[in-house]
Amino acid sequence: MADEDPGTVRRELTEARAERDALGRELGDLRAWLCIELGMDRAEPDRRRSTALGVATDAEIVGEVRRLRDELARCTSTERADDRRWSGIDVLIMDNRRIHAIQAIRSEFGTSLPLAVDLLSERYTRLRRRYPDRFGESTDTYWDGFRSF
Repeated sequence: MADEDPGTVRRELTEARAERDALGRELGDLRAWLCIELGMDRAEPDRRRSTALGVATDAEIVGEVRRLRDELARCTSTERADDRRWSGIDVLIMDNRRIHAIQAIRSEFGTSLPLAVDLLSERYTRLRRRYPDRFGESTDTYWDGFRSF
């Protein structure tokens, strides 16, 4: 190192600092994007004050990602178990076999008739959004002739 030209060393040091600063800006942009995507974004700074937009720390971001991952795992396992209970009923709903679907809902979930009708309506709406092409009947006519009262 003693044999190196001071100009070369200075130039390499300047390049290393520039690279470090560029990486710092990239990481800052990534942190800001993650905060926004994770719903952790802080309030915009007031123009009258010279405050910087706050960004969560790496530990806060990682903590939020872990929390969301755990929540998703709980929801996913609950939804899977719930979907297994609904699988046969879903076929009845999509085949426009509403009375059979209500009977299956009452049997599977042990509900009253009014609650079974409400559950049928909610499940129909969810299935229609999730699988619009699997229904043999249009939304306009699905409930024709069906009275729950």
